[in-house]
Amino acid sequence: MNNRSIKDEAFVSHALDIAISSDGRWIANQAQFNGKEEDILEESVKSALVTATAIYVQKHKLDESCINEALKIKTVGMAREFIDKYHNKTIEN
Repeated sequence: MNNRSIKDEAFVSHALDIAISSDGRWIANQAQFNGKEEDILEESVKSALVTATAIYVQKHKLDESCINEALKIKTVGMAREFIDKYHNKTIEN
């Protein structure tokens, strides 16, 4: 039996608690999205994009299917296309 309690969940939750909006500049800096369409998206940036998508899903801004779509992103062009597709939905009240 695993006796980890909520240690793993708390690790992520605490990071989200201490993050502020401007942290997005270094978590997924715009420069990472400014390459060529076929450039491979850095894994850390993809992770940030998937995490952001999951947050939007939990806050009812995006449909759950968007998480699977985000997980399939491989290139800078695919990331930009995904963001362009859903950006307006994420900023709506």
